[in-house]
Formats: sequence, structure tokens, C-alpha cells
Amino acid sequence: METETKVYSATRPAPSSNSTQLLGFIVRFLAVLLTFVATIVMGVAKQTVNWGIIVCEEKIVKRSRRSWTYFIVVNTLAFVYSTLSLALSMANRANFRNMQVFISIADLIMLIFLFSTNGAAVAVAIIIEKGDVRLFMPKICGYVGKFCAHITASIVLSMIASLAYALLVLLAIVSLRNSSH
Repeated sequence: METETKVYSATRPAPSSNSTQLLGFIVRFLAVLLTFVATIVMGVAKQTVNWGIIVCEEKIVKRSRRSWTYFIVVNTLAFVYSTLSLALSMANRANFRNMQVFISIADLIMLIFLFSTNGAAVAVAIIIEKGDVRLFMPKICGYVGKFCAHITASIVLSMIASLAYALLVLLAIVSLRNSSH
């Protein structure tokens, strides 16, 4: 009886592999959408405030410029990679098993990059929202609510994209485990 199961799984893909592959396509498409929208929302985050003589444009806060740039670059990279990997995996459905290990490793790298950029962006977002006396940063969000709302929405979208990548890595582990049996 055991040999029949091994022969069945060796000759034909397991029924759950097709559903796992379909779920992977859906999650990857979701990652494409989320990283794209997060990049756009962060890129257009801008608000100008007049404080008497001083005009403060919050598109780029000097102390947080690097964090926002890193966020935009990583989410753009994740978007481009997600789009290419989705197109490649959909075009080569028959040979998807051969590429699965490489795509899974790249998914894990994108997950690491997204967690890194989200951590940096959240840290700066907390500082601009609550202020920091040691860094001479006042509470900015009270004055530029629209800017802070854009930043927060972008971070949330990117975090959901990170969860999508975590799910992709988990699906790859399950799929590789099922194919080894």
C-alpha cells in the first residue's frame, strides 16, 4: 500500500499542490498590489504648512529622508520582483517545481528587506508623531495630519505585503515538504 502512494505521488502531482500553487499566485498578486500602492502612497506624501514667516514642507523631513527613501526603494524592488516572479511562475506552470526553490529563497530575501524597511519607517513615524526632545523633533503630526496619514497608510500596506511574503514562504515550505513525501 505504501508503494502505491509513492507511485501515485511520483507520477502525478498531489491534488493539494494545484490548490497550493493557485493560492501562491493569488498571494503573490496581492503582494504586487500592496507593494505598488505602498510605494505610491509614500511617494506622494506631502503637505505644506505655513507658520508665520517659516514655511515647512513635510514632503521631506531632513532627519527622516533616508528612511522614507529606503522604504520607497525596497517597496519598489519588492514590486518589480513580485511582478517578475508572478509572470515567470504563471508562464512556466509546468516547470514551476524546478524554479520553486529559487523563488522561495528570493521571497525570503524580499521578506527580510520588507521587515527591515517597515521597522525603519515605523521608528521614524513614531518620532514624527510623538516627537523627541533629544533629537529636537517636535510633534509634527499635529500640524501635518494628511502627511502622517499617508505615511501610516503606506506602512500598513507594506506590513500586509510582508505578511503576504511570509505566507508565500510558508506555502513554499509546505509544498516542498509535500513533494518530498
